[in-house]
Amino acid sequence: MPQAIHAVEIALSNEVVWNFTKDFNAWAPLIPGYLAHEVQNDTQFHWVFKADLGFTKKTIKLQVDIQEVTAPSDVKFKLTGLSDSFNGHGYFKLLEVNETTTQFTGSLDLSASGIMGMMINPVLETFVPQMTEQLIEAIHAKLNGESSIRS
Repeated sequence: MPQAIHAVEIALSNEVVWNFTKDFNAWAPLIPGYLAHEVQNDTQFHWVFKADLGFTKKTIKLQVDIQEVTAPSDVKFKLTGLSDSFNGHGYFKLLEVNETTTQFTGSLDLSASGIMGMMINPVLETFVPQMTEQLIEAIHAKLNGESSIRS
């Protein structure tokens, strides 16, 4: 299963980073290729994004099921393809380095099954790490750029 982990240190308290992380509406638009997201309920939403898979650009719709939230440090989720046979899981993990610095880690495992899987999984080996890094770096930039978030 194509997988990736990416971590950054954010010069904000764990509490501030957690408040951002637990608000899925705040960071969903930062997903690379973001087109839309739809909240289904408190623990389920849909992501719609355009993925550049090298040989093609594809609109992908995934259902995200939040499986576990442990405040103020962990969010674990499961992914199920709604438009294609994708499945996977991931997490966000916060670790307080000190009072003003938080290590923020994101992980994503995603694969395709069926006939499509044989073609797409080799591409996902590159795509998943790039997408994970871009999302975590975008969250880092967003948190660093918003002075109002520091209150």
